[in-house]
Amino acid sequence: MKYIYLSGEVSAWDYPGCISAKQTRQLIADARAEDPAAEITVVLNSFGGDVTEGVAVYNLIRASRPVSIVISGMAASIASVIAMAGDHVAMYSNSTLYVHHAWTAWAEGNASQLKQRTEELESADRVLIDAYKAKSGRTEEEITALLDGPNGDGSSIDASRALELGLIDEILDPATAVAAMMKQSHSHHTRGQAALTRTQETARMSADPEHTPDTSAECGGAPQKNEEEVVETEKEVKETTGDDDKEKRITELEKKVEELTSKLEASQKDLASAQQQVAAAAKFRQVNASVPQSRAEAQLSFPELVAKIGYVRARKEHPELMQAYIDAENAKGSIRD
Repeated sequence: MKYIYLSGEVSAWDYPGCISAKQTRQLIADARAEDPAAEITVVLNSFGGDVTEGVAVYNLIRASRPVSIVISGMAASIASVIAMAGDHVAMYSNSTLYVHHAWTAWAEGNASQLKQRTEELESADRVLIDAYKAKSGRTEEEITALLDGPNGDGSSIDASRALELGLIDEILDPATAVAAMMKQSHSHHTRGQAALTRTQETARMSADPEHTPDTSAECGGAPQKNEEEVVETEKEVKETTGDDDKEKRITELEKKVEELTSKLEASQKDLASAQQQVAAAAKFRQVNASVPQSRAEAQLSFPELVAKIGYVRARKEHPELMQAYIDAENAKGSIRD
């Protein structure tokens, strides 16, 4: 049994921690490379995300059959469609399915553009309905009613209801199922370590021809080696090599995360710098735009300025012109108390 864990947002951006077709394809390929005949179980926990990327993951899992799926926490929105890709779909008793009509936050424009968006959403609904129908055998009317939900915003479905509807095939007890999963994973790790130890011992014996290991306790008092033991050791060595490949893959992914983190930090610095430049440019434009107007207004006499922008504003913004006008008029004797 090989376990593949898909958790997080469904996204075509392929960032660490998301669910993408690219990552899913690589995980399945790695599992098949270790053991082409192994049964694959996808452990799924996602609130959904990008519809088109989710459909790509769904199709990829269907093309990689046989694959079982376990819903470990939630399979919501497009993630619930991914869950329908399994030949056998199980769900913990405390997990949740959530289904709803396709929706978008990008809806603006004229009538023709909005009509196009509506057609796109209806097309996406078609994909969702077909996936649920194929798994459950329910009618289109029944599936549509689930997508509508009691308030038009979809339906939250617990494990018992999901089993009744045919959307899943089995309900798992969290305690026993998780324990079995961990036991299988530990067993695989222990076998690999044992094989590695025997391989190291063999290499040491080859380097020291005079060394003869004591196998009496293991072999009932007489040293012996049979063909079945050799075949089993070779098989476990292969499993160990698979573990080494996993470690190599983990190292590569960690390196990729570091590179992406560095790029993200650099992008954030660039963004902050760009925002500062934009703010400075906006301030410059504001100041620069006010200069010609001030100059033009400064060329007017105070009465002309009052006629243009009003007395209150003229007095407030150009007190020097007002004072010059008062002084000039006083000099002519035309202003009296």
